[in-house]
Amino acid sequence: MRFFLLLLFVLTLSTSHVIAGEWPQILGLKRDGHAVGETVPAWTRSPKVRWRVPCGSGYAGVAVSSGKALLWHRINDDEVLDCLSVKDGNRQWRARFPALYRGGVDADRGPRSVPVIAHDRVFVYGAAGDLHGVSLVDGSPLWSRELRSEHEADDGYFGAGSTPIVVGDLLIASVGGRSGTGLVAVDLKNGQTRWTAVDEQAAYASPVTMQVDSEMRVIAVLGLKTVMIEPITGEVIRQFAFGRRGPTVNAATPLVNGTQLFVTASYGIGCRMVDMSVDPPMDLWTSQDVVSSQYATPIRIGDWVYSIDGREDMGDANLVCVRWADGKVAWSRPDFGTAHLIAIDDRVLAQATDGRLELFAADSKEFRKLAVADLPAGTYRSLPALSGGLLYCRRTVSATEGELIALEVGE
Repeated sequence: MRFFLLLLFVLTLSTSHVIAGEWPQILGLKRDGHAVGETVPAWTRSPKVRWRVPCGSGYAGVAVSSGKALLWHRINDDEVLDCLSVKDGNRQWRARFPALYRGGVDADRGPRSVPVIAHDRVFVYGAAGDLHGVSLVDGSPLWSRELRSEHEADDGYFGAGSTPIVVGDLLIASVGGRSGTGLVAVDLKNGQTRWTAVDEQAAYASPVTMQVDSEMRVIAVLGLKTVMIEPITGEVIRQFAFGRRGPTVNAATPLVNGTQLFVTASYGIGCRMVDMSVDPPMDLWTSQDVVSSQYATPIRIGDWVYSIDGREDMGDANLVCVRWADGKVAWSRPDFGTAHLIAIDDRVLAQATDGRLELFAADSKEFRKLAVADLPAGTYRSLPALSGGLLYCRRTVSATEGELIALEVGE
């Protein structure tokens, strides 16, 4: 009974202002990179730019719902949340918060996490691990928490970058704090802590949900292990080692299919397909050669996974198609470059970091390019969003300047 009550609450919460075709959080409706209800035909000329809006620093992609695009960026000493009209890009409201992150390996000082829209609210996670809740209607502040500071978490290489997840009346964030505060759950209404769990540093991968044994669970990839959490209490149900010490990161969000979980990282880590229905979790297959994604999340379409294999900083990123069941490589596209992938029915839209936009068929037999276009000059590390036929691409111009571009790609 508890599961069905929780599920009903989750569905009620998440669909209050979310319908098919919207993009209310990282990687879309289900955090799997699928653009639900969208159609993107092969273009014959470069997609039309509907609007362009300048912005500050950061690699946070936008969230889109109810005709609003939520842009999370930094301007000077503030982290700023702008609510933009999807129609023309005009700003409807702005919320400001002190920017506490002082920088790391990257000259860009954040923020990096995608806004989360749920139940008339927007939740944003800053580069210093500051968590804020604001009203979706007018941007009025509801509550704020300095989670990483409170729990003495290390900034890591790039600050906080995992996007929190809403489950029921909780917002669960990867914090990486001390004394069992690797994960922290706060109340959506007031931001107060409901539970803490796990002695583990944070990663840049974002949590996802999975149904196991008729119960809703949260899966979180952390610094050196992956855990399955009971979301109401924070109890660790299962876990397995994933990651390695040294200058490495776990950044790709895991893929879920039933009780099977696919995780991947670069830096000699590779990938694992794990059965989470048993304790301890059981490897179905592993490889250091098939998929090693530095930070781009793969997508699954049917029986196949489309993924970037390799590292942007090493210049060896390839596009690969592998079978979900056993990791067999169907084909590889060498030197494709690092790219974020969006699944649209039987097609894949790739936004490469160098500004190339490419549409290709989700075909396990061969790579078939359907259309290609070049975006304005810049670097495109931020996750794109596809909603209502518009593709939202955020480009970096300098360490302090960027631009959000809304392209008409869909029907």
